[in-house]
Amino acid sequence: MFYPFLFGIALFTVLFMATGPIFDMVNLVTQYGVPVLLVLKYAIVRLPSFIAYTLPMALLLATIVAFGRLSGDHEILAKKSSGIHFLRIFAPVFVFASIVACISYFFNDYIGPEALYEARVIVQTSLHSGKLPPVQNLRFASTINNGVDQILIARSFDQENGIIYDPVIDDYARNGNLVRITHAERAIWENGSWTLEDGEVFLFDHRGLFESRMGFSRVKLNLKQSPHQIGLMERNPDEMESPSLKKSILALEKDPLQKKSLIRYLWMKYYIREALPFACIVFAFIGAPSGIRPVRSSSQTGVALSVLIILLYYFAMAICKSFGQDGKLPEVLAAWIPNLVFLGIGFLLLIKETG
Repeated sequence: MFYPFLFGIALFTVLFMATGPIFDMVNLVTQYGVPVLLVLKYAIVRLPSFIAYTLPMALLLATIVAFGRLSGDHEILAKKSSGIHFLRIFAPVFVFASIVACISYFFNDYIGPEALYEARVIVQTSLHSGKLPPVQNLRFASTINNGVDQILIARSFDQENGIIYDPVIDDYARNGNLVRITHAERAIWENGSWTLEDGEVFLFDHRGLFESRMGFSRVKLNLKQSPHQIGLMERNPDEMESPSLKKSILALEKDPLQKKSLIRYLWMKYYIREALPFACIVFAFIGAPSGIRPVRSSSQTGVALSVLIILLYYFAMAICKSFGQDGKLPEVLAAWIPNLVFLGIGFLLLIKETG
């Protein structure tokens, strides 16, 4: 399986690059005059963000090709004739798939988001002479002096003039309980500090339960970062590591003014991240029996079959994702349904093969 697995990683990574980043790279060079070496750095930095998707695909391809080869060379028949159960043949594949799933989880939850963020910084700093452009849907997390974690969310951010529009600041303690929620029409950077204008504060007790609210016209915001630092550090949900993303969602859920549609959208992103690495194990269960055929198979056949299965899987994921975001299904169930369905199909194929 090893060499088909490496081939699958290379193949599907190239396909991912060809569906978007390659055009961005060409535009950076031809339209904006970005140096070729910087564009190559951008491409290399983007690569880890694809790994979580390419690893399950590569594993499926490798499993189908390997078992197709075993079947074509009559090795499966010889082993069964010798009394070796098919599950014994499948056992190393399951172990390998579990290892790949753990690697995929690590890339999907930690390395991939960081890679996306670094790639965006490279592009934006090169196009704007070291200054980031205006930001829409700002999301920024920090820790202030008294140990309180702070998440700032805003409709837009004018970095050049130092103005944050419609900011929402969620402060919560180390134990995860929300301390306060602050809304304002704007936050202005003046005299080396941030000032909130025309807003209100929701206070919560030590249990995280709503306690009181008060309004204000002007108040200082306990945020040290300058507009430029916020512009460099702000991240969208795809660029946030999973623990940070979950913490942000939990804080938003306690905010009475946040839209439920936004919270469902973010939960779907989080749960799909958690479910996607498990596809490695699912594809192993499907790929092993699917690769067995009575005639000698080629790698081209394995590629075609794996692409078909992958398309069906991601089509099912797209449908379930839509249902989860619309509130027709619980988000966690919507994210895991494709894995459960395809795992069930894999079990049936495996039982048929062992029967």
